[in-house]
Amino acid sequence: MIGWNMIPDQPSAPDTIGPRNPCDADRLPDGAARRVLVIGGGVAGLSAALELAERGYQVTLKEAAAVLGGRLHTRDERLRTGAFRVEHGLHMWFWQYYNSFDIIRRLGRERYFRPLVEVYYQFKTYKPEIVRSVGPYPFNVLNVVRESPNLSVLDVAGARGALGELVGYNHDLNYRRFDDETFDAWGRRTRVNRRFWDIVMGPVASVTLNDPARISAAEMLLYMHLFFLGHPKAFRRSVATVDHGTALIDPWGARLRSLGACVEVSAPVAGLRLEAGRAVGEVGSPGRYDAVVLASDVGGLHRILAGSVPFDAASAAALTALRARLGRLAVAPAYHVLRGWFDKPIRRRRVEAVIETPQHRPINLIAIFSMLEEQSAAWARERGGSVVELHLYNTPWLGGLGADVIYESIRGEVEDVLPELRGARALDFSLGAFQNFTSLEVGQGKQRPTSDFALLAGVRNLALAGDWVHTRYPSALLERAVSTGREAANHILFADRVREAPLATARKHGPGLFPRFG
Repeated sequence: MIGWNMIPDQPSAPDTIGPRNPCDADRLPDGAARRVLVIGGGVAGLSAALELAERGYQVTLKEAAAVLGGRLHTRDERLRTGAFRVEHGLHMWFWQYYNSFDIIRRLGRERYFRPLVEVYYQFKTYKPEIVRSVGPYPFNVLNVVRESPNLSVLDVAGARGALGELVGYNHDLNYRRFDDETFDAWGRRTRVNRRFWDIVMGPVASVTLNDPARISAAEMLLYMHLFFLGHPKAFRRSVATVDHGTALIDPWGARLRSLGACVEVSAPVAGLRLEAGRAVGEVGSPGRYDAVVLASDVGGLHRILAGSVPFDAASAAALTALRARLGRLAVAPAYHVLRGWFDKPIRRRRVEAVIETPQHRPINLIAIFSMLEEQSAAWARERGGSVVELHLYNTPWLGGLGADVIYESIRGEVEDVLPELRGARALDFSLGAFQNFTSLEVGQGKQRPTSDFALLAGVRNLALAGDWVHTRYPSALLERAVSTGREAANHILFADRVREAPLATARKHGPGLFPRFG
């Protein structure tokens, strides 16, 4: 590898946002009682709840669904082939998920995750690609081209305008400069050649669960900074070796309960009661709280705000401001995750356990769970079969269709990528149909509130958390949810003179045109 053994790596330590109140106590004083309602049991709400419960707060967490985890949930399903714990879908944990990995370490769950350092792409019009990020910048980029069976230095030269804006990434200016432009339009403006676009840039947009034609250039520049160029190891990922319920969410909930938190599922919140510029409780319940964290998904956010009730003029004005701003946030198109149990085995190299398929619509990603997860691997060994998960993003037209019908409609694409399944019989399916992902379309980035937006709008004890919340540092997806959960907790801690929890963050600027070492 060019430079791998010769050039020192760049520093791997993340940036750190320390507490604003480092001299304050690290928890509530003995005898102090502060009650907090956390709405939403996804990773954003779980993150906020953990920070507060560990510091002596009386936390009540309410989740509308029957299980915790949000888009990291695991459900128990009894199928014809047996009883299985089935996740929402494959999730990958990237190198710069600093706060997420902090949670994994604090809960002692590291043993349930393993590295997945390569990305495998299957195309129709190009040879398969195995992409690795090896060595410091710019050698990690050069090595991608060097190892590619499709790309040449001329292809990179043809994308120099786009690469200049990528390596010059500036988080403070990103949304102001690029959020009103689609990613496609940005590619045309910077004159990215077709081959480089199809192999490098297009696949990034295809796995965002959004409509690639409408996605914001600002969001994609952020993704490429965070997941590839912003750190020499940014492309490296980990995957869970068991379902995420077992690996993380169940222990997370158990930890909260051990700290005295009240954790409720199947407990939707209809709205907030607002009095004197404060969120004092939920509609339909007499309970009162000192602070509230609103950590639902965007759809839940809209429902809660619509059902909220103000009891004075100041609260009414603040609620109007919240509805006006947060009501502009959109939800991404419906998507489906189809997992199948087949009677034929799939024996591939380990690197091919996760296959991105940007040219095999409506399939965007294939995860061979019998190569990834212990439960599925055990079933495959016993039955001589395989367990395969198909991610079908931006697929509203599949709404209402059964798993068998959906699979028959995409069977040709599946067998094109996995010829081992030709002639295989599907013994059973598990289908997840969702519309709960945050929209990344043009203009949405500028609309996102910060975690303290509600406080600034006049609800002095209400903090926001979720992947729909803007951060002043680069973050996205699961890491943004965890980070904003911690931010939301910090606003409450700061108001109560309790020391805030530190945040580790990715760097706000790209690596620039010339490498810097040491």
